[in-house]
Amino acid sequence: MIGNRPWTIKEGFLIGGGLIFMGLMLELSIGPVAWHAFAWPANAIVLTGFSGLIALIYILRKRVYAFQFLCTLQAAIPAMAYAVVLTIVMGLTKQQDGGTWINDMLTFWPFVLIYVYLALISGLVTIKRIHKFQISNLKKDVPFLLNHLGLFIVLTTATLGNADIQRVKMITTIGETEWRAHTQDGKVKTMPIAIELKRFIMETYDDGTPKRFASEIRIVTKTGKEIETIVDVNKPYEVDGWEIYQYGYDTQMQADSRISILELVSDTWLPYVYMGIYMMLTGTLLLIVYTRWRMERMLPIAAFLVVAIFIVSYLMPIVRSDTLVPALQSPWFFPHILLYIVCYSLMGVATVMSVWKLIRAEKSLLKHQHIDNFIYIGLVFMTFGMMFGAFWAKEAWGHYWTWDSKETWAAITWLTYLVYIHYRQHPRHNEKVALWIPIIAFLLLQMCWWGINFLPAAQGSSLHTYN
Repeated sequence: MIGNRPWTIKEGFLIGGGLIFMGLMLELSIGPVAWHAFAWPANAIVLTGFSGLIALIYILRKRVYAFQFLCTLQAAIPAMAYAVVLTIVMGLTKQQDGGTWINDMLTFWPFVLIYVYLALISGLVTIKRIHKFQISNLKKDVPFLLNHLGLFIVLTTATLGNADIQRVKMITTIGETEWRAHTQDGKVKTMPIAIELKRFIMETYDDGTPKRFASEIRIVTKTGKEIETIVDVNKPYEVDGWEIYQYGYDTQMQADSRISILELVSDTWLPYVYMGIYMMLTGTLLLIVYTRWRMERMLPIAAFLVVAIFIVSYLMPIVRSDTLVPALQSPWFFPHILLYIVCYSLMGVATVMSVWKLIRAEKSLLKHQHIDNFIYIGLVFMTFGMMFGAFWAKEAWGHYWTWDSKETWAAITWLTYLVYIHYRQHPRHNEKVALWIPIIAFLLLQMCWWGINFLPAAQGSSLHTYN
């Protein structure tokens, strides 16, 4: 304790600030994080050691007050707030490998340490909840455990497993069998599978823009097995641990192209990442199932769902477009957009309520609990929309999360609403601060929704800006 009193959120911010300072010292002394050093088996050793450290901290929590503090909201809220701020810096700056500190945030020590700290807290509160698990409290404990354990698994396995991901480009030519591919650093790599392009397929709209492009290929494995299939945008083919994606073609030859560029991706940690995602989705869904909602609270929510569907169906040109680019022609397209539009509607209502309550103050009959209801439901739709987007990205581009500008701002928005939910659970939260958080979060949401189209950092690099 400090001054014979429990630590508060202020001490939580001091710890986070100390981590950022430590990160800056590491950046100055040893340079950026070298993620390639965490390739197998180093990543497995680090994950085992990190999990053991979390268990040890929890065991010693009654002897060391700082360890006990890490299991509290007072530690979690500042950690998430720092993650939001650093991720905003990432979202506002153009990211590139080998760039300056803020231009390569994934290797920037303060950014990495804050997210490691967030994973540490997530692991600790999960153990704490397991330790105090009671059958009588099943409806609260199960969603909590699934969400926090799922987040811990996603943060750790996606980060450490990234060092083992292999992404190569193979240029295939009609009638020729190709074993070679090019790595991201330009080296030639002999692959365990060979691919022959049998036919390049291209369909266009009336204005000549691509409607579909695909490759009819023959795959030969080292064991001599031969497979004939068609690889389409959003429809990769998996063989021997490699997923084959349609990437490009000779744009000058268009439909007469005799080559096709394929991307081959191997991600051995993907099942663990997906396990964490499925746990989070299940836990998020159970939050709604196990929560008792009064009908008068559900009616306005149902009304906004209906309005949102009409907005998507009639007011958004991209949904009604007859000339969608191939990447948008996916079964994930409509549910991904619908979930986010419903989320935006609910969060918009929560924002208006927050503004109204701030203006009217004591005179308002509006209860803060009503704002909570909209944000809780909205966050459910946001979580599902974000995860559906990750599944779609995996099918279209070979990776569920690349910190693209759209993804970065989605993470910023999601984390900010998490800050609100956790802050509201704090017994000594400030009412006015709690009302300002949804307003700030909704402003950040605007950047995720349409603001990135005007953000210089996203121009020419974001996969989510379509011409």
